[in-house]
Amino acid sequence: MDWHYERHYPEFAGIRFSPDVYYRAAWQLRGSLFDDLIAEGETCLPRLLSRFVILERRYGVLCDVEGGILTGTLRYVPAPGSALSPLDKLENWKPGVVRGADVDLLEYMGFDSTAMLVDFAEGADTVFELGAGYGQQLFRMFYGGGPARARYVAGENSPAGLALAGRLAALEPALRFEARHFDFLAPDWSALDGSRKALIFTHWALMYAPAIPDSFFAGLAAWPGEAVLVFVEPVGYQWGGTHRLSRMQATANASGCLNGDFARVLSAAAAQGLVEPQVVAKDVFARRNEAFDLFSIVVCAKPGR
Repeated sequence: MDWHYERHYPEFAGIRFSPDVYYRAAWQLRGSLFDDLIAEGETCLPRLLSRFVILERRYGVLCDVEGGILTGTLRYVPAPGSALSPLDKLENWKPGVVRGADVDLLEYMGFDSTAMLVDFAEGADTVFELGAGYGQQLFRMFYGGGPARARYVAGENSPAGLALAGRLAALEPALRFEARHFDFLAPDWSALDGSRKALIFTHWALMYAPAIPDSFFAGLAAWPGEAVLVFVEPVGYQWGGTHRLSRMQATANASGCLNGDFARVLSAAAAQGLVEPQVVAKDVFARRNEAFDLFSIVVCAKPGR
């Protein structure tokens, strides 16, 4: 597939590169791409999401950087293996991980996070994603059989991500959707006001907060409702994950590129009775031989009162 997509954003020119800056800049580019797809006439939200996922599977976001400083230009570049045909993909087994063990996987194999989250959302009147980006996982849950009358709340720190989530949600009138500012460093749980039972989850998002405050769960505990909390994150190394990719996660944390204190903050909150850990499933799955692809799943309960 020969495809070229490039945009220039003056507001990012001259800024020193960092993971946070990359995150915000990438959402600008993604927002432009979504808007262009909609302008082409793609207004069916499930189709729009699928087309975007296919493009991001084949291409990655690249920021032009000179001497550690962004030029303001971003583009999509071919991802490794993107030139493979479907027939090639059926014959090309690649190294992956299942339950901490090395396995060979086809490109078409994966872990169904949406089905898992829909199961956990049963009976919830609010589904609250922290670090929701443009809301993809919330949209997938709604279309995948999540509670029809629940509020689906996208908590996101990026203004571009929040704005894009709102524009996409407008394409599905049956969805009760809200976009709220949420910062892992200063969490605001007011989106839960009036809710009695919630599913609160992250999906490759908390990883980008190098550290979270010790009080992270205290504000949540002040809310009287009950909740299930599900964290899908590449942080198994914090619970002693021993796979080679887990050790690479520890190295990434040492360089400031990955959260390093989630396990400690959660353990302290549990000791205070703020949350009740249910399971820590370490090194569940990785389709690619990459540190950030190997995720673990942490499930907690927040009792109501």
